[in-house]
Amino acid sequence: MSGTFGPEASFTGLPHPAAEALRLATAYQASRALHVALGLGLPDLLAGDPRSAEDLARETATHAPSLRRLLRALAAYGVFSEGEDGRFALGPLGIALRSGVPGSVRDLALMWGDEDYWLTWAELERCVRTGRTAAEHLFGAEDTFRRYAADARFGAVFNAGMTVASASTAAAVVPAYDFPETGLVVDIGGGQGRLIAAILRARPRLRGMLLDLPSVIAGAPRLLAEAGVAQRCEAVGGDMFAGVPEGGDLYILSRVIDSFEDGRAIAVLANCRRAMGTQGRLLVVEPVLPERIAEPTTPAVREDMLMDLNMLVRTGGRERTEAEYRGFLAAAGLRLERVLPTGAAVALLEASPA
Repeated sequence: MSGTFGPEASFTGLPHPAAEALRLATAYQASRALHVALGLGLPDLLAGDPRSAEDLARETATHAPSLRRLLRALAAYGVFSEGEDGRFALGPLGIALRSGVPGSVRDLALMWGDEDYWLTWAELERCVRTGRTAAEHLFGAEDTFRRYAADARFGAVFNAGMTVASASTAAAVVPAYDFPETGLVVDIGGGQGRLIAAILRARPRLRGMLLDLPSVIAGAPRLLAEAGVAQRCEAVGGDMFAGVPEGGDLYILSRVIDSFEDGRAIAVLANCRRAMGTQGRLLVVEPVLPERIAEPTTPAVREDMLMDLNMLVRTGGRERTEAEYRGFLAAAGLRLERVLPTGAAVALLEASPA
């Protein structure tokens, strides 16, 4: 039966549309397999010479035949490779999943695969029916980020993942925007400072300030020192909803606004508007959704739409179109001046006082 449908047949002998539908339906299986492999530390254990499943099983206290099945499954995706002698080595994807190496996305993959994420995603239907977050239903948490601050285990997982994401964002943002040579840049909700550090490294005479929750900002001094910018950047623990530091020439909100529903997002934007006076600027770093999902889509559009659902189940926020950004920036007393592409997952929305 596998040849019935001609050369386009694939995935259990089905034609292309049906096969792709089933790949979509089973995508979670590969994700779960990857997370287990990361939890066992397999990419790091295979950083040297190839090793047998039996050898790896002894080191990870696992069942060797079952571990071999996991290794082979992920070898089919390029995470590992299987040699003719039956030993396993790192594949192209596995190289990017080692710990402590430049360009690694291991911590971000661990975050996405964490039980905190898949438990909330299991409640997607409830979220679609009610419009309420899964986190609120499961954990009784109205403020997702304060829950992270109170959960030491997942808070560490989340902060490590966001630091990796921030590095990717910084690499896209810094060359795409003409940052001032001097003055003060204030990064609101900037995590542990990856973005502001990259900006200050590119502008040696610029000063910076970083604001985030005290539990998050605790990790910033080390990162800023490693980047060589600690003397030019003040790390401040605080609440962006209560207010933001005044006197900045440029305020940055990077992957912050999409975490909140419109009312809370406008509140943060209004605080920035009050703090910047009449001459300041605001740079919002976010994905910008298309007004309509047109075929054929791109991987970037699909990722953005799934991120929008992620905000639905986890934070109550959302990704937005340019028209939507323009509207709620105006509600906060700001005017959208321009939208700059970065060639990456985010765009830069520059706003000024209206």
